Amino acid sequence: MLGRALNIFAKLLIVIFLLLLAYVVFAVLINLRDEPPSAAAVEFEQAWNNRAAVADIDNGYLFLLGFDVAEDEDPKAIGRERVKWSNAVIAALTEDSVDFPQPGYSVAEHLPAQFGELVQLCRDITHSCVIAIAEQRAAINEWQQNNHWVNDRYRQLIAHKGWLELSAVDIRLPLPKYADVMQAQRILFMSAFAANPPVINLEFGQLLDSDLQFWRLVLKNTDSLIGKMIAASAIKNNFLWANHFLRGGGQLLPTTSHYLAFSKDEMSMYRCLVGEWQFAYRSYQSQFDKQLTKTSEKLVMGLVHKKQDTINQMAERLQTLEQQLDVPSDHLEAAIIAYEQTQQQELAGHTTLDYLTRPYNLVGQILVNIATPAYSNYFARTQNLEAFRRGLLLSAEKIQGQSTAASVLVSPYPGKPFVLDEQQRSITVRGLGNGTSQLTQTYFY
Repeated sequence: MLGRALNIFAKLLIVIFLLLLAYVVFAVLINLRDEPPSAAAVEFEQAWNNRAAVADIDNGYLFLLGFDVAEDEDPKAIGRERVKWSNAVIAALTEDSVDFPQPGYSVAEHLPAQFGELVQLCRDITHSCVIAIAEQRAAINEWQQNNHWVNDRYRQLIAHKGWLELSAVDIRLPLPKYADVMQAQRILFMSAFAANPPVINLEFGQLLDSDLQFWRLVLKNTDSLIGKMIAASAIKNNFLWANHFLRGGGQLLPTTSHYLAFSKDEMSMYRCLVGEWQFAYRSYQSQFDKQLTKTSEKLVMGLVHKKQDTINQMAERLQTLEQQLDVPSDHLEAAIIAYEQTQQQELAGHTTLDYLTRPYNLVGQILVNIATPAYSNYFARTQNLEAFRRGLLLSAEKIQGQSTAASVLVSPYPGKPFVLDEQQRSITVRGLGNGTSQLTQTYFY
């Protein structure tokens, strides 16, 4: 009896061994070759290579790339140098993160204490900020007279009519100094409020329009998610300054960009998703092999990892995302809910057994699943700009006593109507998304 049981157990072990061997042979065989570039990868590569050229003289990106240099430096010339330097860093295959060799100049570090506190206060464009500007008008004007180049530089930036990001895409390279640019926007509007109280002030209205035109240009043409979000923040700030300008008695010109609805191209995330793919896959290509130093490691990794298939998966994941969420505003809320539900289902399905049943390019599957962030908030924060624009114009109607219950200026989101507070005389615009104060905007009338 015991002998028979042992015989059965031995046969069972042999069967298990043969099944495991068959599985290993199957896994090795299907991992012998990589995939060719997929349709999505080819499309993204072509989209990146076929970006419309922009002459250096018109390219605001070059100016912004050198924006942080000292007064006696030429931002655009430094921007060109930084592009060349960035490409040289990529070609040298250095592994370390680096910073621009040209020194920057921090305006914030050279602000007088009182003015620096005011600049910090006006990070939020509120009643307190505007009142403080009025109270410290003399100090602001004195600083502006001695440091007019700071505001002049920002005006030069927003005068550009083109935008093309020329720097190489790589994780080791520094980002443009967006924080310095955002601070410069704030200081310019503070100085404009202090120099000429914005009461029916044509020049101030033109400044608002020029600023908005430039950031809408960046919003449309940026190749990065951070660029998209910086443009969105700058536009939100512009709307808040405009609201205070209107409350002070100013009027926006009928031709101003504030009256133009955001276009599909401005709202679309396609271009910056292509840029995100370029950034992800080039960083992945340049860094992955450097971690493998032994021949045995490379051999084993070659059996469970396929580069092109991984790159394909990255492109396909982003392409599907764009197709699901680049939708009209009134469909966005439902699209985000459906997308996030799908994401949760996919994450729940990524168990050990799930990977074992699909042994092709196991490492690539895991990398793509881990490295793909939740993008829905980026889509929401971009599309929210149209809601914020309409809220601003509704506040203008109310300030001018033109608003009626039948106003066409309503939220593009059916589930998030504007919240009017007649006692506070405010309009709160609620955007889509979660977890950030960037999703609401309040105007006063």
